[in-house]
Amino acid sequence: MKTLLINGKIRISKDNFNYAVGFDSDTGKITFTGNKDEAEKVKTDFDEVRDLGMKLVLPAFIEGHCHYIQGSFKNSQLNLRDAGTKDDFINGIREFKKKNGDKWIYGGFFSETNFTEDIKLDRYFLDEILPDTPMIISRFDTHSGIANSKALELSGLLNSGNQSDYTKEEIIRDENGEPTGEVKERAGDFILDSIPNATLSERTDVAIEQMKKFHALGITAISDITLFEDLEIYKEMIKRNKLQLRVDARLPFHELDNIKKYQNEFSELSHLIQFQSLKAFYDGSLSSRTALMHDNYKNTDHNGIKTEFVNSGEFEEFAYRIEEAGIQMSVHAIGDKAVTELLDLNIELNKKYGHRDRRFRIEHAQHIQEKDFRRFKDLNVIASVQPTHLFSDAMTAKEILSDPSLEHNYKKLFDIGAEICFGTDFPIVGESPFETIYYAMTRKAPGFENGFYPENNISLDDCIDAYTINNAYATFNDNETGSLSLGKAADIVVLEEDLFDMTGEELRDTKVYQTYFGGEKVFGI
Repeated sequence: MKTLLINGKIRISKDNFNYAVGFDSDTGKITFTGNKDEAEKVKTDFDEVRDLGMKLVLPAFIEGHCHYIQGSFKNSQLNLRDAGTKDDFINGIREFKKKNGDKWIYGGFFSETNFTEDIKLDRYFLDEILPDTPMIISRFDTHSGIANSKALELSGLLNSGNQSDYTKEEIIRDENGEPTGEVKERAGDFILDSIPNATLSERTDVAIEQMKKFHALGITAISDITLFEDLEIYKEMIKRNKLQLRVDARLPFHELDNIKKYQNEFSELSHLIQFQSLKAFYDGSLSSRTALMHDNYKNTDHNGIKTEFVNSGEFEEFAYRIEEAGIQMSVHAIGDKAVTELLDLNIELNKKYGHRDRRFRIEHAQHIQEKDFRRFKDLNVIASVQPTHLFSDAMTAKEILSDPSLEHNYKKLFDIGAEICFGTDFPIVGESPFETIYYAMTRKAPGFENGFYPENNISLDDCIDAYTINNAYATFNDNETGSLSLGKAADIVVLEEDLFDMTGEELRDTKVYQTYFGGEKVFGI
């Protein structure tokens, strides 16, 4: 099917709009862009012509950082994202159990930023709600959570042979030395790993439903933080002929020796799923006070943590091996000291292996020291950031950092022409690119109605580029996707409203009119 969209506001690039765009679903490519006169001359070459009534047309959004498979299943779990009172927790947990029976309860993704009353979240509070059902509810950043006594018991975390493996920062105890149920980083992962898996069919169904939600938001491509067990779901989606996303799969560093195997397994579908980057964690998160900072957190002698993978020397060993293999690296680093050390690593990579187009990605880059901004540009290091996290991080930064102005201060990277790409870190926050753009443009986080350090507000044009062509660049796909150019993939979103005529407040509720993937309509009328 050859389709021509006319009478639209077709964004080609900054300050550059056209009247029409045409594409072919058989090839999946854009075959025409032009003005009104040019469109009139080629109308007969197309099977259908759609008048958009001057709707805004953009390249489809590319989600720059998400946990798609894991997140889609987590998103089907307990949802306490908006919980602000004890009753919200009690009612939400009991309603979920009523629908789901005696299975483990997990998910939650609560944020203290939303609390409107004092809530002491510990295992005793959860035991009062459901003492006999194992339960662990995670904070929105998923780096920490609260487990009830049943979950602690069934997981075996507190068995003498296990609890000695974890630090006092990972298993939190009260003044009497008793575990409170709060677990962080590896201790929380230990409990989550003990939860029985859903069936392949169940997980695939959930992933397909999540893909449809992406389409409804104009998203047709993702950078996915992929785990080995996620691959069977991608295979099942492909088997069912249901995969309608371009997936940049970022497996853990430990998969280095297997990456060629995965590339071969999926070689016939390399236009849909690619394996060319590996991911690692360098530090923790802000809200858990495990992000690695140059300065100590307020009123503590603690400045965060490096992961055991880093402390053991494995990270550095793998980093050099990955560089030698010519594979891209994506590294989680939230604290400013973690960011500094990764930039230092890039200098060492250049010294040892020479300058090359490695497009090293720092995932989150949430706090950046003044001295490090220029190094992003000079080293061609990509900052993969998530502005929506400001909804919680702004207040948290004010409370626990000596210099809260560091929080999400990457506007300066745009100013110097460094590469920045946007994502959400779904399911830690919702999937909406419009919510992300709202926070990037306004920084109106709870408690900061006039904006949190509003000098760091980002322009709409920069936001759109960060969600499209910059994300394509960050996945080595800028010649295939990311802009409405001849020969590129016909991944297109048509919006109900014109973002350029809207305030930041209005923009967060933008609705998608149509989404096209490879020239095929996957959402809309």
